[in-house]
Amino acid sequence: SAAAQAEQENQRILAQAEELAAGYNYEDAIMMLDSMGDLTQHQDLQAKRAEYINTMSTLIEYKDPSMIPNLSFHVLIHDLAKAKTSEQYGGSYNKNFVSTSEFTKILEHLYNNGYVLVDFDSFVGSKTDINGNEQFEAVPIYLPADKKPVMITETLVNYETFSIDSDGDLEADKGGDGFASKLVGKDGKIVNEYVDAEGNTLYGAYDLVPILEAFIEAHPDFCYRGARATLAVSGEDGVFGYRTMHSVKEKKSEEYYNQQVEGAKAIAQALRDRGYTIACYTYKNDAYANWSSAQIQADLQSWTNQITSIIGNVDTFVFAKTSNITDYNGNSFQVMYQSGFRYFISNG
Repeated sequence: SAAAQAEQENQRILAQAEELAAGYNYEDAIMMLDSMGDLTQHQDLQAKRAEYINTMSTLIEYKDPSMIPNLSFHVLIHDLAKAKTSEQYGGSYNKNFVSTSEFTKILEHLYNNGYVLVDFDSFVGSKTDINGNEQFEAVPIYLPADKKPVMITETLVNYETFSIDSDGDLEADKGGDGFASKLVGKDGKIVNEYVDAEGNTLYGAYDLVPILEAFIEAHPDFCYRGARATLAVSGEDGVFGYRTMHSVKEKKSEEYYNQQVEGAKAIAQALRDRGYTIACYTYKNDAYANWSSAQIQADLQSWTNQITSIIGNVDTFVFAKTSNITDYNGNSFQVMYQSGFRYFISNG
């Protein structure tokens, strides 16, 4: 009936508004409710609108974005016992990586202590002036008094072959060190492929992205206006578990390379659609602090030649191996700026 259809539309609008409000986007939630017209005919929507306006009046502006912490993780270990027994890398894994179980507990700890996930889009605005120059400015974050923002970055989201491929054929196998092997799309979700100790190929939450997605689904108020993590990849060993290096054409085949490229393109788009920021982690996963501007330029040229055509342009850079550049007006910075980078994250 017409009345049933109207009620169904009423509930749809209300559900969308509540989703927006759960992410602290009360302005758009109110606009969603107002799209129904005269709310005196919809008392539940009218009450919800009043609730949102009242909540907005209690929000506190977070005024200092420089104090927002960034928690940085390498790709997560799923089988910690297996990783620790790696003869070559076990000590490094134990020292520098965390497990999927530990990351889940970290998310719970953050949530229980009032942290809310933000990204650069949450607190930085950009525009072009009349002379065509880019200008950046802080955008206020408004949160309840008991909430505070945090960023999350994951690096080495390449699922590098040394940790998953024991026989050198570029495919994950049971001899790996307990890591996920790639990001894939399954049933409308982004999940990981994982090869267990028996050689079974599994799909599920074996690294940060699907774990974080499940957590946000269960706790929508952990995510500020759709914010997600920053995922930083190098390029020398491919991206997101797809072997997109030009050398693959000779080692495997042109057809194999093209399949890898298409898989990487699809997952990069899926990640962006979900709100993730894709960042450069240098091409060779090396410390720019120790490099000349010419060396940096060569490394970024390799990135442009082999990675940009696959995952698109990125404007965010995460420094590898606890490095940084000291002069953001010098030659090294100009090389990076001219390569399109505008957002820089120190790592370590």
